[in-house]
Amino acid sequence: MRYEIQLPDNKSLKIRRMVLAYVRGAEIPPVSDKDARDVRVTWGALQAMREASAETCRGASPQTGKTYAPPVVVDVADCGAAYRFLMPVLAATPGTWLLTGTPRLLQRPVLPLVEALRGAGAGIERVGDGWLIQGRTVETLCAPSLQRGGNETDHDNAGGFSLTLDASQSSQMASALVMAAPLLNLRTLQLTTTDIPSLSYLRMTLALVRDWSVTAVGRNADPPNMTLTLARDWPVVIPGLEVPDTPIGAPGDWSAALFWFAHARLHPENEYRLSPLSLESIQGDSVVARWFDEMNVSVFCGDARSCVSTDPCIDISAKPLEEMPRMALDVRDNLDTVPVMAALSALLPADITFQNVRNLRYKESDRLAALAEQLAPYAEIELSDNALRVKGKGEAIVAGAGFDTKHDHRLAMAFLLFPGAVLDDVGCLEKSYPGLLEQI
Repeated sequence: MRYEIQLPDNKSLKIRRMVLAYVRGAEIPPVSDKDARDVRVTWGALQAMREASAETCRGASPQTGKTYAPPVVVDVADCGAAYRFLMPVLAATPGTWLLTGTPRLLQRPVLPLVEALRGAGAGIERVGDGWLIQGRTVETLCAPSLQRGGNETDHDNAGGFSLTLDASQSSQMASALVMAAPLLNLRTLQLTTTDIPSLSYLRMTLALVRDWSVTAVGRNADPPNMTLTLARDWPVVIPGLEVPDTPIGAPGDWSAALFWFAHARLHPENEYRLSPLSLESIQGDSVVARWFDEMNVSVFCGDARSCVSTDPCIDISAKPLEEMPRMALDVRDNLDTVPVMAALSALLPADITFQNVRNLRYKESDRLAALAEQLAPYAEIELSDNALRVKGKGEAIVAGAGFDTKHDHRLAMAFLLFPGAVLDDVGCLEKSYPGLLEQI
């Protein structure tokens, strides 16, 4: 059988584009029911922020510019990207804000970002149900810089300032500051380490900023510096990182495409056409094309003229395996791939060791513990602090097994590879892949 699969747009790309539009004062790109729930949540939060900010400006005291009102609630549900991306934007947006979300979201790492913003003089306080943020008042909007707090070494002669950030738990914190730089008057972002999980997503942010009428200049070899000069504000320098020259690529989500790569490996009698998708992409998870090449899955660019749509597409099909695949994958930059790849390893069977997985404990669930528990009947599991090995037992898989998704969309997607799987929560798939069940 041959299947045409229309993938959802990559939510990471779409959310970043919306935040950049807000920062630049442009119209926020529209969304639809076909978009991932995270995209819709972020869009709603940004619209509410823009409306509340306008009200704040209109209601400001003409004498002082200050406003006196209860905090505006910005609820980002379980969207980690919105949680981190909107924090610095709110810190530089007039008004008093309460950034909140689900209990699990509020447990996810964000303190290094908070501390960096406090170093710039931002008023951020942890309260029972979120973060209370005192944004810039109207009287400071036209000031040349945020000259609040900090010390002399925090500011340069041009009025911009520098921040130091520990991004060892999430690259989203660095992305958040890069995107909010024009509002914060941020000139230099010094990362305490370049050993950052999911670094490809920070490179994605830099590529988007590059393409949003931003000029990349000043690359030095020792150390290599990344300088971004935004059209209307100060340059942002991240020592040790260069602006990537990789094209953005088609908008289809490679994390979603991974499900169909695994499906193809499990069903070699089928052929699949995935769109809109391109092999050359800024998305870090596009590396799965190389992984599956090692598992005898053929991947080649499809002819867009023969696709259902005119979008770029790729064709995939699997050939018989001669022996059990054995792989060691460093997934520090591709953490979202682990659940599907682990489930595939149990089902094929294969023997896959995933390295640099520690940060999977801080996702929508503790994914390491959940995978070790749920896959144990089907695979030999070895779990250490920073590695996971899944070696499928090769026994017959009984259809109709039940799985506890922990309300985690990545786990749900992985368990749907099992024949006739019964999930306790399929609604969580809306977070990243609406329509997956219908496609299956």
